Amino acid sequence: MPCFLRIFLLAGYLLPATGLFAQNSNWEYRFLRQLEAKRTEAGNRFNKNLSAANDWICAGVPTVLFTAGVLKRNPEMKKQGLMIGGSLVLSSILTKGLKWTIDRPRPAEKDSSFTAVLFKKGHSFPSGHSSLSFSMATSLSLQFRRWYIVVPAFGYACLVSWSRLSLGVHYPTDVLAGAITGAGSAWLTERGNHWLQKRKSKKTELLQY
Repeated sequence: MPCFLRIFLLAGYLLPATGLFAQNSNWEYRFLRQLEAKRTEAGNRFNKNLSAANDWICAGVPTVLFTAGVLKRNPEMKKQGLMIGGSLVLSSILTKGLKWTIDRPRPAEKDSSFTAVLFKKGHSFPSGHSSLSFSMATSLSLQFRRWYIVVPAFGYACLVSWSRLSLGVHYPTDVLAGAITGAGSAWLTERGNHWLQKRKSKKTELLQY
């Protein structure tokens, strides 16, 4: 990963995190209230269905890849499925840890005058749906570096993240931090695998002497 992209990921995560502890998030509420005013029954139904399906879709991608790799006896495909699955596990662990550590209340909890389509309590930061969807999209893009995979994958992740804002269950900074957590988890998983393969290759070389 280029150096400037690493700096962007770090800065993008720290900025919303540091602003989290301010007592007033006026700009975030203004943004959410604008979305609240534009809600429609059809839009709410679509966003609820999309959010509900996200876990299944994210889990289904690596499962289908790994299963296809087993059936086709394709080690590369099995590895791709494991890599995406590993990224999802890491992003889930990081997200859960941050949620319990920061314990930011959800928008409708903090301000009772704000109406959320789905009412949920506690642990708003970061967005788990955003984290999972961006983890899947980033990992999928790293495994298959083709525009016709990258564009739909990230388009889907953005759509899921937007649905969480439209439903009123997350602040914009929750979604941004979730997206960066998910993308970072995919990158860490990729780099970790590369490091392990490099170590394994060195050990093999030493054994041959």
